[in-house]
Amino acid sequence: MKPALQTVADSILADPEAARSKNIKGLAAACAVSEASISRFVRGVGFPSYRAFQLRMVEEGAFSLPPRALSPDEGQIYENIGRRDNAATILNKVAHRTADLARDCLSTLDPAAMERAAHMIRAAEVVYFFAAGLSALAAENALLRFARIGKPAIFHRDRNNQLLIAGSLRKGALAIGISDSGRTHQTVSALAAARQTGARTIAMTAFPESPLARQAEVTLVTPAGYMPAGEEPIYESMISKFGQLLAIDALYSLTAVQDFDASAAAVRRGDPVIQQSRSARRYNEQE
Repeated sequence: MKPALQTVADSILADPEAARSKNIKGLAAACAVSEASISRFVRGVGFPSYRAFQLRMVEEGAFSLPPRALSPDEGQIYENIGRRDNAATILNKVAHRTADLARDCLSTLDPAAMERAAHMIRAAEVVYFFAAGLSALAAENALLRFARIGKPAIFHRDRNNQLLIAGSLRKGALAIGISDSGRTHQTVSALAAARQTGARTIAMTAFPESPLARQAEVTLVTPAGYMPAGEEPIYESMISKFGQLLAIDALYSLTAVQDFDASAAAVRRGDPVIQQSRSARRYNEQE
């Protein structure tokens, strides 16, 4: 390598955590090189962007390194929120983490996989969602989204109901399992049962090598909300679930535009009903 790029490589090998946690400007400062040198290094080792390189570093770290130890005053309440945080610092931390995660979706979500998933949804007679905990929010959001374009979708929060339904699917159905860790037992079991019936399967997870992904024909990879593979913190980060919500919105939109005229007609048919609901709410408020 040229001297500047060798400096970057040596610095990253000496302190991998810097590449995982710093933005490109911060890493350039830590390596005492220009941001352009960081970009050249990243392209030289086969990544299209610094974000893609950083994501791979995070993924590798999740499997090879223990999680960073938090101080007694940090991370006890939520994410990296600590005893000394106030409204201003908490808002900044949550907002920046959410913005970072939205950008990460551009690196983790493969457009080709999204296209395949959208085609599978269009071809399916009915779509069944399987999820637990806060991942269920993404499933419930999907029900509302796909209902707008007339695609039948079903989701039950009850664990026993999910397993019962998964085991009785017919060919022509599509099963979508959603789990950040990809290791949520009931979601993995449900998707495995659906697969055994002959239904087609999609997984949405942050870990493409997880048990959930192994049960799926197509895996949609969302950004990891935490470092250790398969070990979610006691609290479930709503920030990490934002990636799932974003992926559902993108998947719905892609499915809709693949049959634009029919989807637009379905949306138009539903608009008057939604308008009536809003009018009824205003009437009740006036009373």
